[in-house]
Parts: sequence; C-alpha cells; structure tokens
Amino acid sequence: MCDSCDPGLHFLAKALTEDLDLSEIDAPPEPQVSSEEPLQTTIFFNGPIITMEYDAFSPVEAMAIQGSTILAVGTLPHVQSEAVTGALMHDLRGKCILPGFVEPHLHLILSALAERFLGNFSPPSLGNDGIGRLEEAKKLVETISSDPEHRGNPELWVAGYGYDPSRVENHPDLVRDYLDAWSPNNPVFIINQSGHLAY
Repeated sequence: MCDSCDPGLHFLAKALTEDLDLSEIDAPPEPQVSSEEPLQTTIFFNGPIITMEYDAFSPVEAMAIQGSTILAVGTLPHVQSEAVTGALMHDLRGKCILPGFVEPHLHLILSALAERFLGNFSPPSLGNDGIGRLEEAKKLVETISSDPEHRGNPELWVAGYGYDPSRVENHPDLVRDYLDAWSPNNPVFIINQSGHLAY
C-alpha cells in the first residue's frame, strides 16, 4: 500500500476493532423507517456536482435528493421544479460532490485484524526519519519472541504485518536466514504491506 493509504487504513482498523468482542458478531438490525414521516428533500447547489454520466465528469449545477434517492440533477431551476416545495437548500460554496467510489482492493478486514492481533512492522514504525531499517525489524521479532508467552511456548508464532522492503534501507526481504536467527525457538509469519505475500 502507498504512504497515503497506510495511515488511513491503520486509523480505520483501530476504529473498527476497538473494544470489539469477536465472539458475539451478529448481523446488524435492519434500519427502521417510519412511513409516517416524509424523508427530507435537500437541494445541493453552487458547486461542481460530478455525475460521471457517459463515462465523463459531466458536472451539473444542482442536485436534489430525498433520503438516499437522487431525485434530479441539472440546472438549479430544473432541480427546484422537480423537488418538493420547502426543500432544504444546501449551498456548497464551491465545494465538489463526487459519486460514491467502490474500492474492491482495500483489504479492510485483513487490515483491521492485523492492527488488532499482529505486530506492526510498517517502516514508519521502524525509523524516526521515515526510512525503515532491518535492525529495527530484528528488534521487534526478538522482543515478541522473548516475551514470557512466546518464550515458554515454541509452538506459538511470532506474527506481524506491514513489512515493505521498498521502504527499508537497502530494500532487504525478510529471508529465512534472518527470521530463523532472530527467533530460533518460535516460527515467524510476517505479512508484506501489500497483503499479497508473507515471510
């Protein structure tokens, strides 16, 4: 993952897993919508509203929504004519509205679980100047493998995530010789920052 994505994923992972009891995961309840209360209609205007119609940006002047349904897009007079009387007018003041993005490659669940349960080998955590160093990865493996829980149980894995050789000085991979020397009594499993390979 890139430098820009990584902090955001860590934030999301912490938010998603904080105080999470994984033994009691239930499906969320269906939202209750009262048929007696009409949904608010809002008109957005005075800013670019990107529609992506015809596979182009296709900006429009205004958009009306009711609940989560888009009622109309186009010029402000057209949108006002399509909306109910008394619609809430929201002045964008030059800000832009973009369509929703579907990002199927986020590794959100993996990132959330990794943040909660695995050691963080991301290079920013391995060096104050933003450049990771192999020695810092070695120290982290040795710290985990020498804690009382691991030291007394040779079948307990040293598990981590986030190692990215492209952001570490001299770009070393975590080869077997390193890991065996750093943790002679416990097996080691560290997921690469990409989420597509491990050491």
